Amino acid sequence: MKWKIAFFAYCFLIFYVSSLTPEELPDQSYAVSDKVLHLLEYALLGILSWAAWSRGMTGFPWALFAFCLCLGIADECWQDWLGRFRTADVWDVAVDAGGAFCGLLISMVFWKK
Repeated sequence: MKWKIAFFAYCFLIFYVSSLTPEELPDQSYAVSDKVLHLLEYALLGILSWAAWSRGMTGFPWALFAFCLCLGIADECWQDWLGRFRTADVWDVAVDAGGAFCGLLISMVFWKK
């Protein structure tokens, strides 16, 4: 149950951060790339989704990957819909998908249920 709560809280956090204007976000000009942040953000989502929903799964959890991908698409659409000087980017979704895939794969290899 605790992993499901953490999973839903993290999904909420993703949309909360997406709701912030660029001025409300920390300055990233000298930090890591936006794409690296997306990769790490969705790798953690993949790990949390594995922890919350993988019980009894065999093989690669394509349903969990599809959910993470849909959340990435919804996240980008949310940013565009709000119109707060943030736009949707198809490359962000691609990196989100890669991060979710990596997080799920890492979980499958290292997390024994």
